[in-house]
Amino acid sequence: MLAVEANVHHGGKRGLVKNVFSLGLVQIANYVFPFITVPIVSRIIGPDKFGVLSFSSSFVTYFTILINFGFDLSATRAIASNRNNVEERNKIFNQVVLAKVLLFLVSIVLFTIALFTVPQLREEKEVAIFSFLLCLSWVITPNWLYQGMQELSRVAIFNLVTKVIFTVIILMVIKQKSDYIWQPLAISIAQIIVGIYSFTYALKRYSITLSRVKLMPVLELLWKERVIFFSMVVINLYTTTNVVLLGFLQSETQVGYYSAGYRLIVIIQSLISIPLSQAMFPFIGSAFAQSRDKGLDVVKQMLPIVTVLTFSAAFILWLFGPLVIMLLYGHKFEPSILVFRILAFVPVVIGWSNMFGIQTMINLKMDKVFLRITAIGAVSSILLNFLFVTRFGFVGTAMSWVLTEIFIVLCMYFVLAKNGINIIDKKYFSPAHFKKFLKPIFLTVKQKINR
Repeated sequence: MLAVEANVHHGGKRGLVKNVFSLGLVQIANYVFPFITVPIVSRIIGPDKFGVLSFSSSFVTYFTILINFGFDLSATRAIASNRNNVEERNKIFNQVVLAKVLLFLVSIVLFTIALFTVPQLREEKEVAIFSFLLCLSWVITPNWLYQGMQELSRVAIFNLVTKVIFTVIILMVIKQKSDYIWQPLAISIAQIIVGIYSFTYALKRYSITLSRVKLMPVLELLWKERVIFFSMVVINLYTTTNVVLLGFLQSETQVGYYSAGYRLIVIIQSLISIPLSQAMFPFIGSAFAQSRDKGLDVVKQMLPIVTVLTFSAAFILWLFGPLVIMLLYGHKFEPSILVFRILAFVPVVIGWSNMFGIQTMINLKMDKVFLRITAIGAVSSILLNFLFVTRFGFVGTAMSWVLTEIFIVLCMYFVLAKNGINIIDKKYFSPAHFKKFLKPIFLTVKQKINR
């Protein structure tokens, strides 16, 4: 037991740091490199076509959520609990992959119906189809496996190189406004390449054997994990759905204005919040596997780190965001500055809700409570969108998102407090704790540099 605890505190922490850096690299590849193309592409295609791409991408997100089915949490949790059990690991892998294939087939049917019934998709069929191809990559990309095994660094470099190639292709292909349709195709192809590599490498790395799986256990798996899936759905209702509702209620140009500011906020989430969240989940899950108190203590230690990192990054972006928007998008996107100012500190609130919800509630198996809170938040978000968007347009969309996130994090805090759980510990916000926590990080970075 002592050996296990030592591993969590020392080897585990070093592994956490390594995974955060690796995930950060992946997120740089996913978001920052595409933004290299923005100064050129946005000026060529303009706010209206930028809005078309954003609407289509947001709509396709519904299908990626269906295909992932919350496996980034549930399957990661299962793998983390069976890291050294090869037989169980094989079973989980084969069941999850078959489940994703089945969900992909369902997605094809639903997307085909939407393609002919949703006016915004029907008018831009090529963009919609090219965007939907991205769903195939989510079938074959086993990020949940790498997360559960706490080994994400091995796919980071390949992903980075792929995105560099994607960026070069985009800059070569998009020369005039009508070329906007090729952007989602390039993104989809790049992600599929990453998915194929990740899948084949995982088979070799973890000695996984593909085998036939009976349908009934897979259906039972989907039923078992339905709560987490619905949680992911309702979370999407107050994030991505904002763009979709704006597209239904206002013009493509307004979608373009909102998306420009929104995407800069997504960058900070992608570089800091998402790597921290994905790397922490199996790390914290391992601590909870030892004991409830051990897991809660780790969450308490991580909360100040998440707070300082997200707040610092948000402040910098709030300060320089307007300049960045003008440099990236040009004067045509000047209205996006107000959107960005409103959303600047959303990553801080999301960081806290992630610690309260994903890292604490999910690890404590409070899945149903988590679902209820996010569902209430989703309903509130939709109501706020209809109220604000019709009056304030794309600015109303930004206001709705901020208010929804604040409402959700307050609900999570009070529900946990009602259950006798408080993850806010003043002693971990002290400079001494930061020094103690950051020391192994600096040592890890120093070793990387010396190599």
